[in-house]
Amino acid sequence: MYVQFSYPLDDKHTLMPGGIAGPVLRPRSRMTSAPPKNELDGVRWDSYNNTSFIDAFVHTGTHVDTAHHVSKEGPKLGDFSLVDFIFERPVLLEIPKQDEEKITAVDLKPHAAALERADLLLVYTGFSKYRMTDPERYVMRQPGFSPDAADYLLALPKMRCAGADIMGIENIPEGRQADPPFPTHRSFLLRQKPFLILEDPNIAPLVGKKLKQAFIIPLLFPEAEAMMVTAFAETT
Repeated sequence: MYVQFSYPLDDKHTLMPGGIAGPVLRPRSRMTSAPPKNELDGVRWDSYNNTSFIDAFVHTGTHVDTAHHVSKEGPKLGDFSLVDFIFERPVLLEIPKQDEEKITAVDLKPHAAALERADLLLVYTGFSKYRMTDPERYVMRQPGFSPDAADYLLALPKMRCAGADIMGIENIPEGRQADPPFPTHRSFLLRQKPFLILEDPNIAPLVGKKLKQAFIIPLLFPEAEAMMVTAFAETT
């Protein structure tokens, strides 16, 4: 059985921080006639086909960040190969967290045996329950990984990606105010070891299931520092 754990990029499911515009599927041609109150310029109506453009911020919805997000010299999306987005030993941990709390190394160490073999860590904090009911709280008061949790995970031999059911890998307002900014991003990404961080995933559908494999597949824009993904897991 395959279970999707990325959010669809539609108006109902897309949540954008800081006033950033949401993704738009913009028509180039349509096989229908123009609507009576057409406000779309440049659309070829009554066409022989339907074609569209996508206008989107690459950090929209469920997405991965590469080191280039926080470093001029860091690897970009094109520096990863296809197999880097396929995970053979995913681990899901339930670690409940509330507003602005941290996922720390202390939280992770009791699961050392499982994490030692893992190549992907997904943490279910339960905070995603606020994504629809209280989106401002979900964005502004989210929990997040601590730098020491990142250090612990980076020291594991097979670990290549981590994420939780939160907007960002760390609290966004707190990360902006830090000096240097976004210390947890830096702890995860600015190492010799190539690493991906997964942000805003929909982990709730995976809770209670045994994960066999996971796939986190981006649009392959080689120069991008991040990209929206379709994420799904094979469960048993």
